Amino acid sequence: MWILWLVVGIIFSVAEILYSGFFLIWFAAGAIAALITSLVTSNFIWQSLVFIVVSLTLLLTLTKRVVKKLNKPPTVATNIDGLIGKKGIVIQAIGKDNLENGLVKLDGEVWTAISTTGEPILKETLVTINAVKGVKLIVSPIINQEV
Repeated sequence: MWILWLVVGIIFSVAEILYSGFFLIWFAAGAIAALITSLVTSNFIWQSLVFIVVSLTLLLTLTKRVVKKLNKPPTVATNIDGLIGKKGIVIQAIGKDNLENGLVKLDGEVWTAISTTGEPILKETLVTINAVKGVKLIVSPIINQEV
C-alpha cells in the first residue's frame, strides 16, 4: 500500500510545481505521512485518515503564513539611501559634540549635518556621508582632501 501513497505524493508534488500556489504541497506531505503510516499498519482507513488530517491541518495552518512570507513586497530604496558614501563640502562648521549643527553642500543641495565622532569639522572640509538620521546627514571628514 505504501507504493500508492508514494505515487500520490509524487503526483501532488509535481502538480504543486506546475501550479505553484502552495495548495497541493500540503497534500503531498499528507501522502508522505500516510506512506509512513502504511509501514506501521495495513489498515487503509487509518492511512486515509492520517492523509486527510495531516493535509488539512497543514493547509489550514501554514498556507497563509508561507504565502505571506514568500510574497513580501520588495524593499524600496529611497533617494536618502543613495546619499550614503557620497562626498560633500562643509559650508558651515560643525560644532564639538554636535552641539552646533553644521551645513554640508551635497550635489547642489544644502543639508544640516552632524559629525560621526562628535569632533568639530571646519568649514571647507571635504566629508563623507556615513548615514542619514531624519533630515540630518551624519558625516566624517575625509583625511585626504582630494576630490
